[in-house]
Amino acid sequence: MQAVILAAGMGSRLNAMTGGGSKALVEIGGRPLLLHTLEALADHGVGPVLVIVGHEAQALQAVIGDRAEVLLNERFAETNSLYSLWLARDWIKGEFLLLNCDLFFDPRILDELLDEPGNVLAYDSTSSRGREQTKVALKSRRVVDLGKDLPSKSARGESLGMIKFDAEGARAMIAVAKQLIAEGHENAWVIEATRTVCKEITIYGLNVAGHAWTEIDFPYDLDVARREVWPVIWRGRWRKQVYWQRTRWLVIGAAVAVIAFLGWFSNTRVGPGSVDWETVDLTGVEMVRLEHAGGEQRWWSAPLDVPVSATVAASEADIQVRLVHPAGAGDSLRFVIAVTVDGQPADWRAYTSLVDTNAHLGTLVIGDRDRVRLEFAQGTHTIGVRLVDGHGERMLVRIRQAVVRED
Repeated sequence: MQAVILAAGMGSRLNAMTGGGSKALVEIGGRPLLLHTLEALADHGVGPVLVIVGHEAQALQAVIGDRAEVLLNERFAETNSLYSLWLARDWIKGEFLLLNCDLFFDPRILDELLDEPGNVLAYDSTSSRGREQTKVALKSRRVVDLGKDLPSKSARGESLGMIKFDAEGARAMIAVAKQLIAEGHENAWVIEATRTVCKEITIYGLNVAGHAWTEIDFPYDLDVARREVWPVIWRGRWRKQVYWQRTRWLVIGAAVAVIAFLGWFSNTRVGPGSVDWETVDLTGVEMVRLEHAGGEQRWWSAPLDVPVSATVAASEADIQVRLVHPAGAGDSLRFVIAVTVDGQPADWRAYTSLVDTNAHLGTLVIGDRDRVRLEFAQGTHTIGVRLVDGHGERMLVRIRQAVVRED
């Protein structure tokens, strides 16, 4: 399934928070809003994705990288979201998901939306009274009208700005967009096309009340996103990480068996040699020597929100991190790291840190080791890692590269 994200607007109502930048670039949990959306889509197998950009196009492109295709609305200052969708008319080939870039949501909403057949609009029945809200009217679960001008007493909830169209719905939506543009409505909102389409085809409403989400239009909305929605998303990722921690030994056991067989097999014939791992120097932070299980290891001490980087010349890299536990903070803490490759966002991980009684660095309490394995094209790459959130103010990090030794 394709997806289109509308991200060309200027978001002037957030200028006090963004300094005139794009709403899609506001940071939540240490990463841009747009990156959260792209990651949620990728996790659910939605793609390819097209992002319509305009204001701050280069900055958005830098965040998007190769995660999605980009289409520029050169007339973003004089048009609106309907025109942006119209520009994507030839790119859309069938069923697709339409999202506004200012939507921050619990990915479980996407789970439920994708499970529904046909054309489906996500709405929240607990929210429908604000003047700025796009209100939804339903009859027997079918969307019959929507808009900001809809009377609150006629509304069943607020639209999130997330709609799934099947192939028939996509054709109808594009046809209506073309008609409105031809009639001179280049400054119309995409919701106006949806309002017309819902009278021509069946669009069902999906009530997502109880799930965390917000549309970020005002500074207050951004505060809600950071204070209420982000912790819910973070907890969900943490639960997945805990599940992996509990089940990974089964996976590792199977992998060990396969590796043992491959090792035996490769030893019976000529091979390219073995792989060793060597620690590379990091820049921008202090190197420390950690005592662990009777030995000494080189690590680098990185404060919260301070990026560290290293250059590797290999096709694989291994990032290892340990949280430094604040005094009296407890034995089980959570933290989040962000990873970049060659300046582009590459990964994001939430971990649970348990005290490692075998690790000693002065009087500091050190957590156990977590790791991220990266694979890329053979060559020279810059790997970055940053502690973006959590219960600690500092982490230890080291980056190792795979080195092939000739046997």
